[in-house]
Amino acid sequence: MSEDNNQVPSALVAVGTKALAVRSENLIKRGLALAKSLQPGDAGEHYNSETLQELKATLCLQPGYAGEHYTLGKALYDKEDIDGAIAEYREALRLNPEFAGAHCNLGNALYDKGDVDGAIAEYREAVRLNPNDENAHFHLGFALVDKDNWDGATFELREALRLNPNFEAAHYLLAFLLGLMGNRDGQITEYREALRLGPENYDAHLNLGLALNEEGDWNGATAEFREALRLSPLNPDNHRAHVEIALALAAKGDTDGEIAEVREALRLKPNHDGRHVLLGAALRLKGELDGAIAECREAVRLNPDNAMAHNHLGLDLENRGDRQGALEQYRAAYILDPKNATYKHRSLP
Repeated sequence: MSEDNNQVPSALVAVGTKALAVRSENLIKRGLALAKSLQPGDAGEHYNSETLQELKATLCLQPGYAGEHYTLGKALYDKEDIDGAIAEYREALRLNPEFAGAHCNLGNALYDKGDVDGAIAEYREAVRLNPNDENAHFHLGFALVDKDNWDGATFELREALRLNPNFEAAHYLLAFLLGLMGNRDGQITEYREALRLGPENYDAHLNLGLALNEEGDWNGATAEFREALRLSPLNPDNHRAHVEIALALAAKGDTDGEIAEVREALRLKPNHDGRHVLLGAALRLKGELDGAIAECREAVRLNPDNAMAHNHLGLDLENRGDRQGALEQYRAAYILDPKNATYKHRSLP
C-alpha cells in the first residue's frame, strides 16, 4: 500500500468529524466539484497531498463515481504512484466499462509497469470505444513498436496524424519507425514536419542529421547537428553530434575540421575507444604518425578487445617502420576477429 493510501483512514476521521456538523452530501459535492475543476493536464501541478487525501476521502464516502476514480487515478499517475493509478482506473472501468479515457490511461500505466500486452489490449479497447481519439491511436502505435509490429504501429500513427495533423510526437515517432523500416525519404519528411511543429526539438534535429548523413547530404546533416548543439550546448549527448559532424566533414575531405570535431567529442567523453581510433585515423591522413599511434594506444588501453584499434595501431607502427610491432597488433586483431580476411592477411609474417 502506498504512503498516500496509509493516510486515508486519518483523513477519513477528519472528514467524518466535519460531516457530523454538516450534511455529508455537501462534503461529497465539494469533493466532486474540486475534482471536476482540475484540468487533466494540470493534475500534476494542482494535486498536492492535501488535495489527494480530500479526494480519496470523498470517494470513500461516495465511491460510485467512475469519473472521480479516473481523476484520482490520473493524479496518482502524475505523482508516480503507478500501482495506485492502476487500481483507480480499474475501479472506474468496473463502474463504467465503456469509459474510453480510462482504458487509454490504464494502458499507459500498464505500459509503465512493463505489461505491454496488457497495455495494447487497453489501447485497442479505447480505440474501439472512441475511434477519433488521436492519443489512443498514438499510444497504441507506440506500444506496437515495442512488439516489433511495425506495420500495425505505422497504421496507428498515421491514423493519429489523420485526426490531428499537428501531432508533433506522432510525426517524430513515425519518423523513427520509418527509419527502422528503411524508408529514408519518409523518415526525413516526418522529422522535418516534427521540427516545423517543434523547432527546438534537440533529438529531432540530431536524428534528422543522422538520416541526412545516411543520404549523403553532408551539408544538410551538419546544419542539423549544429542546430542541435546551439539549442542545447550542455546536453550530455552532444559528443554524438560532434562525431557526426566529423564524419560529414571527413566525407567532404575536410580533415582538419574532422580532427577538431573528434577532439571536442573526446573532450566531452574521453573514454570512448572508438573515437580515439577515429582521431588516430584522421591524424594518420595528416601524416602525424606519433599522434595517431598515441590515439590508437589509448583506444587499446581503454578496450583491449577492440580489434579495429589493434589493426589501426598496426598500420601506424608499420608506417613508422616498426614491422615487428605492427605484426603483433595485426595478430591481436585477427585473434579478436578471425573472420576478417584483411586482419588474417596482415597477420602473416
